[in-house]
Amino acid sequence: MSPILVPALYVMSGVCAFSALQHGLAALRRRVSRDHLLFALMSLQIMGFVMAKAGAYGAQTVDILVTMRRWEIAFACGFFPLLLWFVADYTGIRPRKMLAWLSAFFALMFTVNLILPYGIQFIDLPSLTYFTLPWGERVVDLRVLQRGFWHKLTWAGVFAVMGYCIYACSVQYRRGGRQRARLLAWALGLFFVPVLFNVAVNLGLVEFVHTGEFGFVAMIVFMDLVIGLESRDQSRRMRAVLDHLPVAVCLKDLQGRYQMVNRGFETFFHVNTPILDKTDFDLFSREQAERFHANEHLALDTCTKVESEDVLEWNGKSHIFRSHQFPLLRPDGSPYGVCGVCIDITESRQQDEMLHKFRRQVWHTDRVTSTSALTASLAHELCQPLSAILNNAQAGLRFLAQDGVDLGEIREILQDIVRDDKRAGAVINGLRTMLQQQETPYADIDLSQCIEEVIGLLHSEFLRCGTEIERTLETNLTVRVNKTQIQQVMLNLILNALEAMMEQPAGERVLRVNLTRTDGKALVSIRDNGIGIPEEMLNRVFEGFYTTKPQGLGMGLEVCRSIIESHHGAIWAETNSGGGGGGGPHYTLTWCL
Repeated sequence: MSPILVPALYVMSGVCAFSALQHGLAALRRRVSRDHLLFALMSLQIMGFVMAKAGAYGAQTVDILVTMRRWEIAFACGFFPLLLWFVADYTGIRPRKMLAWLSAFFALMFTVNLILPYGIQFIDLPSLTYFTLPWGERVVDLRVLQRGFWHKLTWAGVFAVMGYCIYACSVQYRRGGRQRARLLAWALGLFFVPVLFNVAVNLGLVEFVHTGEFGFVAMIVFMDLVIGLESRDQSRRMRAVLDHLPVAVCLKDLQGRYQMVNRGFETFFHVNTPILDKTDFDLFSREQAERFHANEHLALDTCTKVESEDVLEWNGKSHIFRSHQFPLLRPDGSPYGVCGVCIDITESRQQDEMLHKFRRQVWHTDRVTSTSALTASLAHELCQPLSAILNNAQAGLRFLAQDGVDLGEIREILQDIVRDDKRAGAVINGLRTMLQQQETPYADIDLSQCIEEVIGLLHSEFLRCGTEIERTLETNLTVRVNKTQIQQVMLNLILNALEAMMEQPAGERVLRVNLTRTDGKALVSIRDNGIGIPEEMLNRVFEGFYTTKPQGLGMGLEVCRSIIESHHGAIWAETNSGGGGGGGPHYTLTWCL
């Protein structure tokens, strides 16, 4: 009869070798998939076990038999700890102490197997006996007839592994992972049944050869199919996720040929034909393709992400999109491809422009409201220079009507008229700037001079309210800001301070305005000695439509916050640390650029 068993074992060892190679490569590609790595190592151990078993069946001498059986136990002691950790990772049931103890136990068995003169399988040197299979093939009889202490202890460890695997499957089933638990139970059943059959053979209950190696291979083949199906399912799920993302995603090789695109890419760039192995020059204009190509080369050369913004014309409309190119790296750090992600930000930009337009309208409305509240003060501020101009002009006329005109006196009168005219013009120009709808552009300004202009505009208001102003302004402090908006903030804060001090006696109202440079930033503080802000309201005063005034809209401080944040600054309220004569606590409004 031609041999069947031994060649079949060698074929099964080849199957295990293929499985080890396949999952080993998968582990290298994924770099973090421990399931694949553990399964590859398990396949290698089973391959060695099956080859040792085949060698033992065909042993020609007792020494070869002992050596093969020693290798068989060695590979088994390497397989069972890997099986423990594989099941633990696959099910998520990780009693780490038990896993560590069982792993240490099989490490001990591995060491004992090397130390004992005939390994764990034999107590004394065995004799070479043969067994004839039902189909007539004659092989060495491997049924263990010398069951010593270490052999029995090893089987106890095997049964402990079986118990843990059954426990892990049952817990996973109860936790809701029924599909995975069932598949793992089938795989372990294909393994444990032939192993238990080995026990029956060793005890003489069944007259046959060992079948444990078939159980090993059956489990490997079954779990290989299960893991492969799960990997394909995971790939389908990832593909579904990519296709439903509201962005365009593509993957290219190092030559710039497309290897994968999602549905968003096809929709975003209106691609209707297969584009695999095509390049950007086949899809876009040469200018756009060269831009993509340059960004991808930069990402590959620097091994970092490259961001850019571009504009494409589709159907007569401009589309703004932001693209991100980043390299895909091997474990050694070398790139093997480049991934691109494009996001259409056209609507977002349009919404930002509409929001900015609305914000400008709110800011303008707030300026008009603030300056309209100063009508009386502005009228008084203008009446003073106009009255002085009128008086000086009348005096000049009287001097001219007399004989012997004093030209020096006339010159002084004209100089006074010019001074008062400039003063009135400054008030009018400042008011026009505050009220104009169109914003002035960002420019480098002297912040102290900007604040002085606001204080000058409010000069009559300070006199009317009986408020003393103390200012400490650091000169030559230049910042790049929108002057109109910054003056609007100062106007709002100073008017709020004046209102807060109305309950103080007229001679005790003090407003302090400070401008300093701190850590490279301009720090402006406005302090009053008014009634203050309740502690629980400090965090809410900058919220929109929140106000403590009976007739207030709650927009002034919110506008201030928006303006300062648009200048990349911050604004906040805090309790005054100093005294200051007034009823109640003292607070500070501070903002920095």
